[in-house]
Amino acid sequence: MSIVWIGKWCNMAYFPMFVNLKDQPCLVVGGGMVAYRKVKVLLDFEARVVVVGENICDKINEIVKKSNQLELQKKCFEDADCDNMFMVIAATDDNLLNHHIAEICNSKGIMVNAVDQKEDCSFIFSSYIKEKNLIAAFSSSGNSPVLAQYLKSQEKEILTPFLGELNEYMGKIRKRVIEKYDTEEKRKEIFKEIVNTAIENGELPQE
Repeated sequence: MSIVWIGKWCNMAYFPMFVNLKDQPCLVVGGGMVAYRKVKVLLDFEARVVVVGENICDKINEIVKKSNQLELQKKCFEDADCDNMFMVIAATDDNLLNHHIAEICNSKGIMVNAVDQKEDCSFIFSSYIKEKNLIAAFSSSGNSPVLAQYLKSQEKEILTPFLGELNEYMGKIRKRVIEKYDTEEKRKEIFKEIVNTAIENGELPQE
């Protein structure tokens, strides 16, 4: 029994995993608004994105003027387009083509998302909030994107731009704290004190 078969017939939760996409080659097949939304997400995480489609919408054409991380190929999809890709998103309005793309990727061990075809996905996009490198993500395992969006809207009140700045600050001092304090317990105590004080005062510590 294959993993793909299990995914098709069982209601399952998806494992939450954060992946480094910086400069990774990612393919988006399709040029409409659905493809546009996926392109925006991938570029938000600094992926190198190739869009393949016969008709490319204006919004994607606008992005390519501003980003050197995006390449457009105005043509029909070919199986070889998936070669050497880290991740593929099938975002066409042709369900059979999306399924075909998913099968190619599965045979090559490439992560693939076929939009609105959960049974053809090896991963799904989460609803997320990103403040610099601080990220909160929500997933309904494809059952209810609206519910995931609701959770995102609620979390926006908590995950503020200030917390994004604080996270950057904590990253900068992390090495110094680890070098200064020998035990994990003491480091945790110091990190917790810094975070609590910063949140209470509403400002970053003065170095």
